[in-house]
Amino acid sequence: MTSMLPIIEELADAPDHKARARWLLEVPLAVIIRDQVTIHRLLSAAGFHEGLAYFTAEISALSATRGRDGLAPNTIRMTREHARIGIQVIARGGAEEGTVL
Repeated sequence: MTSMLPIIEELADAPDHKARARWLLEVPLAVIIRDQVTIHRLLSAAGFHEGLAYFTAEISALSATRGRDGLAPNTIRMTREHARIGIQVIARGGAEEGTVL
């Protein structure tokens, strides 16, 4: 038994980047914020660079000061969406990590 919560153990036990990408897309954002140090460590240890890029973009978007419209700045939102598209492709098995989209 580990000290990690079961939802984090799912990431730790993921067999490949496709499974890690799916986990990143499906996990509640509250878990990403709460366990960001552990998630970053697991993604780094797995060498999942695309996942780290998405994770960093998501943290930036969640932590950004929002404008009057309630949204993060355009540059942060665009970076987040670009990273999300890359992760979605990996999650579907349509690309290997590091492939130029």
